[in-house]
Amino acid sequence: MTHTLVALPGDLFGDISLRAKEIAVINGITVEFKFNGILCRVNDGTNLDGLYRDYLNANCMGWKQIGPDCLPEYEPGVQAELDKRNKLAEEKERAWQKEYEAKCNAKRKAVEEKTEGVEIELSDVGGYDAYKAKNKDPYGAAIFEYSESWAKLMQVEMAKGKALSECAESTSRELSYLGISGCMYGCCVDILAKHWKYGESLRRWHNLKYDYDGDGVVNPAIITIS
Repeated sequence: MTHTLVALPGDLFGDISLRAKEIAVINGITVEFKFNGILCRVNDGTNLDGLYRDYLNANCMGWKQIGPDCLPEYEPGVQAELDKRNKLAEEKERAWQKEYEAKCNAKRKAVEEKTEGVEIELSDVGGYDAYKAKNKDPYGAAIFEYSESWAKLMQVEMAKGKALSECAESTSRELSYLGISGCMYGCCVDILAKHWKYGESLRRWHNLKYDYDGDGVVNPAIITIS
C-alpha cells in the first residue's frame, strides 16, 4: 500500500520527508511525495539523511525517483559517475561565470566611455554627499553606483535633445550588469528624485508606470494583489 503526500509551497525537504517517515512507521506502508519534480519514496526503514543526499544528487544523475532503500554509501561505480558529472558541471559553471563576467565588463566599459567627462547634475549636493557617506556598504554602494551612472546616461541623451521620458527606460537597461533588485531600483529613483536636477521629472515618469500620480516614489518591489 502506498500513501501520497503533497508538498506545499514553502515546505522544506526535511520536514516533509520526516512526516512521510512518521506515517510510514505508524502504518507500515510506503509513503511517496514529489519535491521539485523528483519522486521520493519512504518506508519505515528509509534513512532520511541518505534520501536527502540522493535528492541533492538526483538532477545531476538524472534520477527521477529516489528511495525508499538508500544505501549508506554509493557503490564505487555510482560514486565515480557522480564525481565525473559534478566535475563537468563545475567546469561548465566556471566557463559560464567567465563569459558572464566578460559581458558585464564590456557593458561597464561601454557606459564608462559614454559618460566620460560627464558630471552628475545635483540639485542638493550637500544632502546627496551626506546620504552617500552613510551608505558605503556593498549594498548601498551598488545603489549609488547605479544612481550616478543612470543619471549621467540620461544627461547624455537629454543633451542630444531627448526628453527624460524618452531615454529613462533605455538607459536603465544599459546598467543591467549591476544586477540590482527591484527594491534597490526604487531606492535609486528616490535618491535621484530628491537630489538630482531632473529628479522630479524622473519621479513622475517612474510613478506613472504604475498608474500613480501622487507624492513619493512607488516601490516596485511591493506588489499588491486585489
